[in-house]
This record gives sequence, C-alpha cells and structure tokens, in this order.
Amino acid sequence: MGFVDGIANSVSAGQQANNSNLSRKSRLAIETVLLLSVFAILKFGLHGMADSKYSMLVSENLLRYHSFVIDERSMPRREPFALPGYQANGFPYQMEISHDKLLYVYPVGSSVLSIPFVALMNIAGISAHTPDGGYDEAGEGNIQGALAPVLMALLTVVFFRTALLLLPLSWSVVLALGGAFSTQIWSTASRVVWSHTWQILLLGLAIYILLAEEEREDRGGAVVLATLLSWAYFVRPTSSIPIAAISSYVLIFRRREFTALAITGAGWMFVFVVYSWKVSGQALPSYYLFHLSSGHLWEAVAGNLISPSRGLFVYVPGSAFALLLVGYYWRMLSHRRLAVVSLSIIAVHVFVISTDPNWWGGHCYGPRLTTDVIPWFFLLAILGSRCLLDESPSRLKHFAVAFGLLTLVIGAVMNGRGAISQSATDWVDVPEDVDQKPDRVWDWSNPQFLSELPLMARHRPG
Repeated sequence: MGFVDGIANSVSAGQQANNSNLSRKSRLAIETVLLLSVFAILKFGLHGMADSKYSMLVSENLLRYHSFVIDERSMPRREPFALPGYQANGFPYQMEISHDKLLYVYPVGSSVLSIPFVALMNIAGISAHTPDGGYDEAGEGNIQGALAPVLMALLTVVFFRTALLLLPLSWSVVLALGGAFSTQIWSTASRVVWSHTWQILLLGLAIYILLAEEEREDRGGAVVLATLLSWAYFVRPTSSIPIAAISSYVLIFRRREFTALAITGAGWMFVFVVYSWKVSGQALPSYYLFHLSSGHLWEAVAGNLISPSRGLFVYVPGSAFALLLVGYYWRMLSHRRLAVVSLSIIAVHVFVISTDPNWWGGHCYGPRLTTDVIPWFFLLAILGSRCLLDESPSRLKHFAVAFGLLTLVIGAVMNGRGAISQSATDWVDVPEDVDQKPDRVWDWSNPQFLSELPLMARHRPG
C-alpha cells in the first residue's frame, strides 16, 4: 500500500490544488514529455479506416481545387455491390450523390480542420492522391495514422492542464494518462480520424475553459467557447447535446456572456447552412438528418452500458468509478453545477445513441458511440478526485485510491487490446457479421475483448 498511500497523501502545504509552486517552464516541460510519449504509444498499433476513409481526400480536394465535390476520376465506379461496402450507385458507402455531385457522406468538419496537417504531409510526399489523380488508400491511411495520435496526444495535455486547476501534479498526470489509455481514446479515437477524434479534442478545450472560468472566476471566453462548440457540431452532430447543455448553463449562471455566445454560435451556424445549401441543396447535410427509433431503446441503453462487447462500464470501468465518486461526495462537490451539466450530457447522449437503429456502432471495437462523453467523465473524475483528496487519511480513502487505479489499469488492458490486436478487430466479422447478428454483443462466451485468446479458444462451443 506504500505507493497508494503516497498518491493519496500527495497534497502537502507546499503543493495545493492550484499548483502555484509549479513554474510555467516546468509545466511546459511536463506537457512536452506527455505529448511526445503519449503520441509515441498511440502511434503504435492498428490504423484501419472505416467511416473516416476518404476524409483526407476531401481535405486535399479543398487544398487543390477549393471544392467539397469529389472528382469521379479519383473515385471510379464499380458494379453495384461488386465489393463489400459498395452501394447500388457503384460508389463506396462513404460517398453519396447529391444533385449530381459526388460528396463525402460524413461530416466534413474533420476534413476542414485537418487541412494544415494534410498540407504538411503533402509537402513530405504523403498524399491521398496518386500521381495521376486517383485515390491512394495507403497514403490516406498514413495521414490518418499520424494525425489521430497527434490530436489525442494534444487532448492528453488538455486533460492534464484541466486537472491541474483542481488537483496536484501527481494526480493530474495519472488522470491524464488514464484518460488517454484507459478509454476509447486509445482503442478508437487515436486509430484514425473518426469524427469522434476532432470532436473530443474540441470538447476537451471547451471543458477547460468552463472549469477555468469557474475556478478563477474569469470571464470573456464566450466567443472562443461558442467557436469550439460550433466546430464540434460541424465535426459530429451529437455535439448538439453539449451545445444545448452549455448554452443553458451560460444563460442561467453567466447571463452577461450569453449574448456573445449566442451571436457567435448563430454566426457559425449561418455559415454552415450556407455551405450546406450551396453544396447539397438543403439546410443541413443528409448525415445530420438521421433517423431514430425507440423500438429497442432499453435493450440498447443496457447494451451501451453493460454488454460484454459494447458496454461502456465494461471497457471503461473508470467511468463507473467517476460516477461513484461524484455520487458519494455530491454534497461536498465543488463546481456542482458543472457536474450537473456533465451528467445531463452523458445521460442524454446515451439515450440518443440508443435510439439509433444501429446502436451497437457497426464495425468497431468496444463502445465507440460513447467516445463522445469521455471528456465529460474526465471532468467528473476531476471533481470527485478533489473531494477524495480532501478526505482525512483512512483505510477507506486508501481503498478508494487503490480501486480507482485498478479501474484505470483494467481500462488500459481492455482498450489497449482494441488498439493493437487484429483478432479483436476481426471479431465484428468472425464468426458472423455483427451488423447481421447484433445479438452477438450480449454473448459472454465470446466477448470482443477476449476474442481469439487461448482461454476463449478452449471454452468455445464445438
């Protein structure tokens, strides 16, 4: 228990939660080490593209031709359903034809934000285009396989800096690393540039602003906050949930800032609608007009939380521990209103994804569709850990710290397997396609995190 005791009692008179004794130079040095080391680890492993395929092609199209419309010469048609993933129009499922234009079907926010990185990769000779103007899948894979870990390493630094607002250095480092490796950040968001990848970085920055303003009683970040939230929406439409929650929070508790927030958000939304009308002939892109169904709601809620192959609490046990801490210390919680915002966003998000007919998230590893709420669980972990630190030393406190560390270790093992194991990724197709038989997510005899391990091979029926 020596290590646990050291962690639990690391706050001293000279090291308070505001970390005033940590110089800017020292903090930058720690952040640099975090950035480089996390990137090096996240870069290793699998980087197979799915929904994100062609998103960097869109970035290059904007760079070269200043257009969102894809030249069909770089995306030749095939016979309908000639290969898995090809549609009746002969194009891969990531593409759609709208008003005789070939467009990327998923949100283009990630493609726009990735332009500077793509430009640098192009200068280095790595491109999503072949020399004759065709599509280079390997080139796109290299770009995404480098950009995604860079973004998630940056998010780890944002997590670290956010934790420092309330916690000492040692706890901040542990929580930041836990956020990076014990969640879907490792198994999903850092593999390729899913729409989740840019989204959670933008939300992480928004959370930092919110907590910094609460802690320091600063004001004036409404324009930046609205811009971050707007771009999170352009990246992934489920960002409308935190936008609604944060807008309500600002309206109630920071009324003077609400006008700036609303005007800035409305301005960005106007730009987005103009883009959509010009490119696709409708107020919002087709991906934003998704269909929801409540026929399987409660099964989907349970599946997204506790199923062996898609359950958030199974793959990220630290999220359940964060909820326990917040619940136990609710009356002593600092910044309780931010905790209410976080809990509201998490609850509504789980409800919304559970009304999706494809609630298991298709071909992915673990609980991909709850990746969006990881920054909010991280905020809850910070708030709960602050209360735990303030507890007087006791066996219960030491046990809580040890148990919290254990959840991070388990989460790292679970998500690390998704990042580096091909057999765990192949689970979606073997022995049956999960999209054709979604009941597989409830099969404890062959959960995805144990797929093809010797233990499961010995116990598999037949």
